[in-house]
Amino acid sequence: MSRVLIVDDHKSTADSLAQIASRLGQDVKVVYEGNEALAEIDANPPELIVTDLRLPGASGIDILTHAMASHPDMVVMVITAYGSIESAVDAMRKGAFDFITKPFTYPEMKVKLEKALEHVAVKQEMARMRASLDALAEDETRRYNFNEIIGRSAAMQRVFDTIRKVATSDASVLILGDSGTGKELVARAIHYNSPRKNKPFIRAHCAAYAEGVLESELFGHEKGSFTGAMARKIGRFEQADGGTLFLDEIGDINHNVQIKLLRFLQEKEFERVGGNQTLSVDVRILSATNQDLKEGIARKTFREDLYYRLNVISIVMPALRDRLEDIPLLVEHFLRLHSGRGPAKTITPEAMVLLTKYHWPGNIRELQNVIERACVLAMGEAITVEHLPNDITGTGEATPRLSGPVDFDSEVEKFEKTLITGALTEVEYVKSRAATLLGIDRNRLRYKMEKYGIEDLGASNQ
Repeated sequence: MSRVLIVDDHKSTADSLAQIASRLGQDVKVVYEGNEALAEIDANPPELIVTDLRLPGASGIDILTHAMASHPDMVVMVITAYGSIESAVDAMRKGAFDFITKPFTYPEMKVKLEKALEHVAVKQEMARMRASLDALAEDETRRYNFNEIIGRSAAMQRVFDTIRKVATSDASVLILGDSGTGKELVARAIHYNSPRKNKPFIRAHCAAYAEGVLESELFGHEKGSFTGAMARKIGRFEQADGGTLFLDEIGDINHNVQIKLLRFLQEKEFERVGGNQTLSVDVRILSATNQDLKEGIARKTFREDLYYRLNVISIVMPALRDRLEDIPLLVEHFLRLHSGRGPAKTITPEAMVLLTKYHWPGNIRELQNVIERACVLAMGEAITVEHLPNDITGTGEATPRLSGPVDFDSEVEKFEKTLITGALTEVEYVKSRAATLLGIDRNRLRYKMEKYGIEDLGASNQ
């Protein structure tokens, strides 16, 4: 329920508007004079104002200007006579959401009010998301250096909980998940919450090196050990002594490196390439992959004994499509990050809705790129639908490409979860409205939410 302020000096018009808004389930206040409306805005700020432009005392433009200055998230719709369209256009330029001309019919006004109230609902959700993001600066997550890992979904809370539990140990951790889900951020969070936090955090991207180079990068080499080895090289293991070595894309390491890595995990010893001296360092190993290592074991491309040494504890990063409720938080974070030296840009509710409906094959990395691009393209303060890529605005019904066999039931469940989360987000988690939007009854919606573990973020708004 939203507070709606009706302002019109014609009592019959004001009362008719109040009746429509009340039938839509809103809390309605009616005033008949401009100065009284200004006082009401200050005393009891409404979420939606419907005001005539011509009023005794302060004008509708005065009310609009005051509302935008004191409460930028307030939604204002103006009423104007048929011959004063220019005034309505001027009001839109000053921040009005919509206008309607007199005389209007009941159905016309009902549609306009419903549209405005939907806009209010999206703005309210965005305001809650901003508040949640600001609160992260004070809560335990921030104190634990999780500031780059954004999320309030149940899936991400499980990730945070596991990080806290494993950070204080020296156990090897295998971080699993699709590309772009934030696996390196998890590795850094583990390191910086561990007793090793004041020692080095060294990263090696195993897939970035040509065949034969990775062994030297990790373990180092002696001068003259191969063509081009003009001097001794200290490898990543020695650089990480006392700290943490993060091996990204561990599934791409070759057989020789697998053997040397397994030996280190078992005995904490290794030799540089071309060297005879056995070295011992104190390094914790964290690794990550987007591959199915068990499939690699079956194909004999990955050692089973190494897998179990690396996978003492595993953390699975959820895909962004499985945590759509985190998108507004992530968007706000990236807006702050990419808005330059000026104040952070904002995003319109309509653009936010499209972002929450997209399937995000590139996960968080793709979302960050989309927001960075939009910040560059948006010349004003707000990012709108026109600043989003065509993939997001125009191909929501594209046929998915299949690179191989799929688990049909699993994919259908993922689609259902995405569809339900998108509908709940669009209607501010009011389940009765979400059920209507989806064309199912509320009991079935509740069942699906429980089945897929979709958090109920609007229990007080049913």
